[in-house]
Amino acid sequence: MFFNIFIDHAKVRRAFYIHQLLQEYFAAQYFAEAPEPELAQQAWQADVVAPGLQETLKTLPDSDPLPPLPTTGWEETLVLAGAMLANPNAFITELMTANLALAGRCAAQPDVNLSEKLKEKLQWSLVERTQNPQADLRARIAAGFSLGELGDPRYKKQQGPEGVFLLPLLIAIPGGVYTIGSDEGLYEDEAPPHPVTLDAFQVGRFPVTNAEWHLFMEAGGYDDECWWQCEAAKAWRRGENTAEGPKLQWRENRKNFQDHFADIREWQRQGKITSKQADDWEQIAQITDAAFEEWLATSFPGGQLTEPALWHDDAFNRAAQPVAGICWYEALAYCNWLGNQSSLPFRLPSEAEWEAAARGFAGRRYAYGNAFNVELANTFESHIRATTPIGVFPCGNTQEGLEDMTGNVWEWTSSVYKDYPYNSDDGRESPDSNNARRVVRGGSWDLTLDLARAAYRYHRTPDDRYSRLGFRVVCSSPII
Repeated sequence: MFFNIFIDHAKVRRAFYIHQLLQEYFAAQYFAEAPEPELAQQAWQADVVAPGLQETLKTLPDSDPLPPLPTTGWEETLVLAGAMLANPNAFITELMTANLALAGRCAAQPDVNLSEKLKEKLQWSLVERTQNPQADLRARIAAGFSLGELGDPRYKKQQGPEGVFLLPLLIAIPGGVYTIGSDEGLYEDEAPPHPVTLDAFQVGRFPVTNAEWHLFMEAGGYDDECWWQCEAAKAWRRGENTAEGPKLQWRENRKNFQDHFADIREWQRQGKITSKQADDWEQIAQITDAAFEEWLATSFPGGQLTEPALWHDDAFNRAAQPVAGICWYEALAYCNWLGNQSSLPFRLPSEAEWEAAARGFAGRRYAYGNAFNVELANTFESHIRATTPIGVFPCGNTQEGLEDMTGNVWEWTSSVYKDYPYNSDDGRESPDSNNARRVVRGGSWDLTLDLARAAYRYHRTPDDRYSRLGFRVVCSSPII
């Protein structure tokens, strides 16, 4: 009997998940004949969801990620049922009212054939949900994930000489004199504040996503040496010394843990790190040098790398999330490939351009304003404990329309890490500066508010693939 189920129902076989209960399969068959999408009815408004976001966070252990919205238990059965329907349009339409994110998941299945009109309506409804400040954060995140699976209509697929690519959404930044740097006294390398004169440029509205990166990989981006600009990048692509950057960074991390061992638990008490981080850092600080080096050798074996470090990590690899775990050489190669695909001059932003875009002429402290707000960005204080889909913090946008400039992922810039004042002619913008450290900006989901300030300067070796590193692109010419 069980064998016949798989043989006689080809569509069911493709949609069936081996971990689902047999009862769930038969329930899905029943719902395929008499759909009841209201069984997955889910509240999404911030003032209606129970328990609310703040109530949920109060009871959440510090290391645990933010859970999704409460479910009814019927969600997976209805997704399976949707794949069994010959004409799913009516079902998806009703499901959109009951549970919009679930409708997106259901419609994204390869066996679900929606009309183009309904698919477009669903896509834009999901976009609207991610941008709705009245929606609970968890509802915006869920909508973003579903949008990534279904396809974000804001990105236009185009055909280039190397295959399909997604043209990024760009925001124009006017030329002029911007003040960068800070005199707050928090970090010496931010000083002194000083003016920089920049030409007009366009910068990606969002960081580059896994969906975009996937097309780079599909087009053989790791295989073709022509995108890898400098000799160090070419060597990295061939697999030479690919483990050295991560190992160096972890050795520096360990030294920091040892030097500040007495502070680790205090950082935990202050809410700057989680209890798990505190446990891990103490353990790393205390193990023998030999054991630590053995761990490094096992964790970073080196050799040729052909995908981001987190490409198979389910917490970071969904289509709408920023690509994470890439080194500077990979980010630069993507820009070169995208430029060739689009015939437009795409590149990484300089750190001066990045800061000017984040702060504007007004010199904002954070991308969204001067006062930190935990509800406006994905930082450690948000308690999400992973990257979020792009654009789910609409009130955290810059006045110019850039999103995710505060938190989510660190963003590579083109600039070598050197002292201020910034001078683009002193060699810091050369792509051939051997293994010189490059500046990253914007903070990250796992780091605190001080490091998410627009003036904060962090740096990594260009071959490091720290798991929170992403990027966004800049284009020097207008897109018509």
